[in-house]
Amino acid sequence: MRPKICVPIVALTRDSILSEARKIKKLPVQMAEWRVDFFAGYERELSGIIEELKKILADKELIVTLRTEEEGGEANGSRFHYFSLVETVLQQGRADYVDVEIDRDSAETERVIASSKGTATKVIGSYHDFEKTPSEEFTLAKLEKAKELGCDVGKFACMPDTPEEADRLLAVTAKMKERNPDFPLITMSMGKLGEKTRLYGGLYGSEVSFGCMEHSSAPGQIPYSEMTDVFDKIYAGRKHIILIGFMGVGKSTISRELRRQSGRPEIDTDECIVQQEGRSIPEIFETEGEKYFRDRETDMIDELGIREPSVISCGGGMALRELNVRKLQAIGEVVLLTAEPETIYERVRYSKERPILNGNMNVSYIRELMEKRRPFYEKAATLTVPTDQREANDIAKEILEKCRQI
Repeated sequence: MRPKICVPIVALTRDSILSEARKIKKLPVQMAEWRVDFFAGYERELSGIIEELKKILADKELIVTLRTEEEGGEANGSRFHYFSLVETVLQQGRADYVDVEIDRDSAETERVIASSKGTATKVIGSYHDFEKTPSEEFTLAKLEKAKELGCDVGKFACMPDTPEEADRLLAVTAKMKERNPDFPLITMSMGKLGEKTRLYGGLYGSEVSFGCMEHSSAPGQIPYSEMTDVFDKIYAGRKHIILIGFMGVGKSTISRELRRQSGRPEIDTDECIVQQEGRSIPEIFETEGEKYFRDRETDMIDELGIREPSVISCGGGMALRELNVRKLQAIGEVVLLTAEPETIYERVRYSKERPILNGNMNVSYIRELMEKRRPFYEKAATLTVPTDQREANDIAKEILEKCRQI
């Protein structure tokens, strides 16, 4: 599902707040968040500003948020009474959502969330950690708490110290969504390291991504235009036939046959990278290392999303990254081609373009490596087709028959 893009309103005065809203009205975004803690005016003005914001942003959803200092908000926000503001927003019923920090005073939090039932304004139960990325168990517990409290949406934001921590948040998002498919989630890692969660969180179950127009309200927010560009590519629709599998299963051969039978263009991801880099895959591995090559694979998937319906033959390691898999599943049908290790060996034994097998060109090593990769391939595949002792035209016919609806 394509996430909604939400941009913040962080102006200081009433006139500048409304001016930002008029700019947002013209943007291809779906939501705006008024951050009350930036506002330099008086509490008595809040209801009137919300009313005017909703009139301007009639076709967009409005979130009203008073972020506390404890969870990364402006010190200025302490001038306003937190729960009084939440109650005002709920009673007024003009905003689409009000943000409630679920780790504040328990009794008051439960009371205001309970009071939201029957109102036109929904509650986003949020938790923010600007210092670190908590454990998987902690993150799941906070999102479950938001659900148990009766919030309409659960939100979790944290700060990663490593790329792996951002990956962990994405994995936790997917786990929470699997457990509670009907409970809307908003999750993100902040800062530069967390940008991937803002761009690709939707593939894991996050339903809103916070970008920015001119000014950001949190570290790592990406300009809305960049987000729109990526979303247009990733969420263009399931249309490609994507071949994955271990080296030597016949991806290139089957790809050519699929092109002949279907008339679809043929794209080989390895060849694309070689053309873009101006050097062979062994040269890339030798000079830059495998991680660099895998990063290039991940980046190029976005561009595939906007190509006309094609047959895409992926390199043997493409399905080893969770993000790659989710991107591929978003843009097409992922077909796993399989073959026995002995078959693979006979097909690749004389190849000089297999850097992973350098010094290990034998059946036992191929079997060992295939077994390590098998769970990744099987998780990625939406279809599985064996290729041992079969003609390419029969394999292609089977794939096209199974993919006839895309």
